[in-house]
Amino acid sequence: MVIIVATVALAGWFAAIADAVLVVSSIFLGAILFYICKRSVTEVEEDERDERVREQASKVAVAIFASASAISGLILIALRNEHPEYMYAGFALAFSACALMILYSVLYGYYNRRYGYEPYNEE
Repeated sequence: MVIIVATVALAGWFAAIADAVLVVSSIFLGAILFYICKRSVTEVEEDERDERVREQASKVAVAIFASASAISGLILIALRNEHPEYMYAGFALAFSACALMILYSVLYGYYNRRYGYEPYNEE
């Protein structure tokens, strides 16, 4: 996790100073370090509880992010008369929230069918 956070921080900093070569190289270096660290792990201990906790955490994180993005986007769009420079950021937030919800719905349907969802049949 530290490697990922450091890689994103470095890439963001290099993007802020507008150096594309350093952005790409920092991402590449981070990926190599992550691979080396993952390769050195020989024993992985996971259980069903860990999987459920991850599922719940990701589900709540997606819901909170989508809601916050949609609400923030709508507020920025509503402020377009006083602050027209925020309008495009508002549209970007609102549309990204919609795209995230659509992606979640599509993936939910896919995995629901993949893992054996059978519609209820009253016969």
